[in-house]
Amino acid sequence: MAQFALFDAVVVATDSEQVADAVRACGGQAVMTQADHPSGTDRVAEVARMAEYEKFGTVVNVQGDEPFVSGDHLRAAIDLVQQGWDAGTVATPIRTVEEWREPSIVKVVRADDGAALYFSRAPVPAVRDAEPGPDDFGRGLFLRHVGIYSYRRDALLRWVSLAESPLEQAEKLEQLRPLAAGLRIGVAVGAPAEGGVDTPADAARAERILQATTPDFAEASA
Repeated sequence: MAQFALFDAVVVATDSEQVADAVRACGGQAVMTQADHPSGTDRVAEVARMAEYEKFGTVVNVQGDEPFVSGDHLRAAIDLVQQGWDAGTVATPIRTVEEWREPSIVKVVRADDGAALYFSRAPVPAVRDAEPGPDDFGRGLFLRHVGIYSYRRDALLRWVSLAESPLEQAEKLEQLRPLAAGLRIGVAVGAPAEGGVDTPADAARAERILQATTPDFAEASA
């Protein structure tokens, strides 16, 4: 995809031979990793430590359940690291109260300088007296996290050296581990995008979009 022209190297890190074979059949590069990683970041760090990749000072993790990330989102995450943040990620505006309530959609709350304050599956920020309405969603306060991470190499290696935090274990969100330990994660706000794939309904939606927009995918699915 055109957005991956941003990178000097693109690798699919996986513990599935089926995934690796599919990537290689399309001409891509796949690296087999351990099967017991607690998070995607731990898997990325395994690859980053390999001799052929240790020269890269910035590492970007595009999670496999985010098939519709844009080049603009990727560039924004990379820019945050180049500006000095330990890690960078992206959020987009929440548009409906249903999104805000949905536990499979991860929400993020930012500080005034763009630093991540907290990530949660809960509907945050909470509105004390009522649920947010259309006007509230237009203020940029209610944000859904997009599964993209850019890391400084040293921050990535520190991240995975940390023990899982109680917050990470409770929410099942890996980004709470470094946040609890004091690493600074910048959050860029980007244009709305198709959501990730977290549920069977999401998978069906993603397949419909790919069939409509990607001829090769439509032929393979026929």
